[in-house]
Amino acid sequence: MTAEPLDLFGNELATPVPVETGRPTVNDMDLIEKVLQVAENTGYVLVGPAERVYRLVANKTIETAPMVEADAVHQLLDSKWLTKGGTHTYTCYGHSGPGNSVLVPKTTKNKARMWRSLASRPTTTNRRKVS
Repeated sequence: MTAEPLDLFGNELATPVPVETGRPTVNDMDLIEKVLQVAENTGYVLVGPAERVYRLVANKTIETAPMVEADAVHQLLDSKWLTKGGTHTYTCYGHSGPGNSVLVPKTTKNKARMWRSLASRPTTTNRRKVS
């Protein structure tokens, strides 16, 4: 019996998500949760043809995101947990130019909240069995 591949929230995938990039797969759920929180609360921006990932720090002001976050953002974009938004003009270290916002779909927000609430519940592994 072969197990179906699961997404980040334990749901079965109908077909595996193809990974066509040279980026490493991110399996750190704490990092994925952090990226989803930043995407929802602060925001990420994709800049240039290579779609470099920047973090929104103020109104239309961005700074370079750490590489581990950038890899996670691209993985979430590839698997449709995040989507590419519209083009806006941003400022980064004194330079201005176009970039695409990164959006968090409603289904992703709902699943992330559900996962956070389940993750915060106490585990049952430490309970003693009563005979």
